[in-house]
Order: sequence, then structure tokens, then C-alpha cells
Amino acid sequence: MPPHAYELFEDSRPVGRLEWRSRPRADAGWYVTLPPRPPDRLSVDPAIDQLARDIKSSESDWELSAELSAILSTAMAIDAADRLLHPRAELPRRRFNRLSSGPYEIHVTDIEPTVLAHAVPELPLNAASDVRILAGELHENALTMALRRIPLLGGRVVAVLRGEPDSEL
Repeated sequence: MPPHAYELFEDSRPVGRLEWRSRPRADAGWYVTLPPRPPDRLSVDPAIDQLARDIKSSESDWELSAELSAILSTAMAIDAADRLLHPRAELPRRRFNRLSSGPYEIHVTDIEPTVLAHAVPELPLNAASDVRILAGELHENALTMALRRIPLLGGRVVAVLRGEPDSEL
């Protein structure tokens, strides 16, 4: 499997694949394949579109930029794949809406640590036996997104613990 390719799951069964493609240069970006449909290029970040249009950079500089783009945009690509699989009506956002945040600990199984680290870059990752533990401060929207990404990549959230705002997890 290519280095930036992820199987997508729904209810623990594979439904498709998310993959970074850097060739041809003009088509660089994230793609979702949901058989039997052909791959769909995802709109993830304008910087990726700019990378695809870059014809001036040397091959080595462009390859380095493409690799960095793939790593840094993985979580956004997973979110875009989730929106493709599960369209939701956008709720109107209130002006100056304050989000509550707090310390969380998310316990996860059935996912490789490197995949989990790329999928949820907002939190540091620890491992204890077969359980991966993401711990740190999140606001409620970031928690919701993290909890959507994990099962989409085949992981299983076994616990979500919220600590006291001033306590260590």
C-alpha cells in the first residue's frame, strides 16, 4: 500500500480508500475511491491545488513539498472523506460563539499508531499494550472530529475520559 493510503470503514466494514497521489504533478491531491465509482479528487486545502499547478519548482523540491503536504493535510483529507460519505446539513454558526474546551483522554484500539498520529494530530499519542491513548486539551468541535476520524479509519474508541479543567490526565 502507498505510504499515504488509508482504508475507509463504516460499521467496521471496508467501504473505500483514501489515498494521496502525487503523479502526475498536475493531479496531485487526495482521492477517495468508493467502488464501483471511479476515484474522486477531494477539495482539501487551496495549498494542495497550488502545489498541483506548480511547474517551476525542481523535481526534488516539488517531491519534498508534496510529501510534506500529504503529511500535514491527512486529518483534513479524512474530514473531507467523512463529509463525502456522510453529508450533513451545516448548522448556522452564531457570531462570537464560545466553544467549551477541556482535557480529554481518548482510548483507541484496532488502529496503527502512525495512522492514528496522522489522523488526530491535535493530540499527543501514547501506547499501553494494544490501546493507543490520545490525551490533551480539545474544544468540543475538535473532539467530535477526532471521534469521527478514528472509526472511519477502522479504529475503535473504547473510552473517552474528560478530566477536570485544572487537573492532569
